[in-house]
Parts: sequence; C-alpha cells; structure tokens
Amino acid sequence: MTDLKVKTSVVGEKVDTRWRAGKHGQDAARPGQLDSSAFTAGTHYNIGGATDNIIPSGVAVAILANGMYGPYDAAAGTTGDPRRKLAGFINDDAGVPLGDAPATADPFFALLVHGIVKPSLLPIAGQRTTLGNAEAVTGSFIYVED
Repeated sequence: MTDLKVKTSVVGEKVDTRWRAGKHGQDAARPGQLDSSAFTAGTHYNIGGATDNIIPSGVAVAILANGMYGPYDAAAGTTGDPRRKLAGFINDDAGVPLGDAPATADPFFALLVHGIVKPSLLPIAGQRTTLGNAEAVTGSFIYVED
C-alpha cells in the first residue's frame, strides 16, 4: 500500500513581515542605499543572538546627511538631526544582508514609503513606541494594532 500522508517542510529564508498589516504600498517601494556603518550589531541586526548579519524587514529608517539611509531614532542628537525624520521602513521580505564586512558594504534595499504598519511587530523594540515622535515623516503610514 502507498503512503499518501501529507508532509510539510520549510525551505528558503526566514521571513517575518507581520509588521506590514496589509499589502497596501508594498509594491510601490522605492530603492535606497543603507549606510551600514550607521547600524549596530545586536541593536539593528544580529538581534537575539543571531549571527547572520541581516538587517530585518521592518526596520524604520531615516535619510542621513550623506544621502544614504540609517536607522530612524526619535531621540537622536538634537532638534533637526536627520535621524529623527522617518523616511520609511526596510521592505525586503528576507531583510538586507550586510555581508562579512558591514563597514565596507553599503547594500541597496526596498524602502516602504506608504503602507499600513503594526508597530508592536517591528523588529527593533526601541522603534515600536517612538514612531509618533518623529520630527517629520516623508512617507504616509497608518499605524494599527489588533
């Protein structure tokens, strides 16, 4: 007799995009380049002891003075600091790999500039409660919670 039981398995990369509460805006992402020197291991990538050097999907970013993107931080510096201006969110489903030398690798990524976001599921805990404190926002976002 033939065994016709269903088997399931997971293949591919780890993907967690639950922070996007809907598909609205997902396909209208804009290209951007990350300033990898602005991101900190353990805070912005390699979270929870991971060692993959991947900045996860959902990290809020700001346009830095050098024209590249770095992590959004509502409490950074003083008034007018570009890190206080929310530009959007990393929209690459599997995150953005930095490679083995983050200081020399400035990868390109997809920037979510409008959409529906569930802040409690953002990968950076410090960004979950500060989105409303941005000095300015260059995109259009709706924040929802269940």
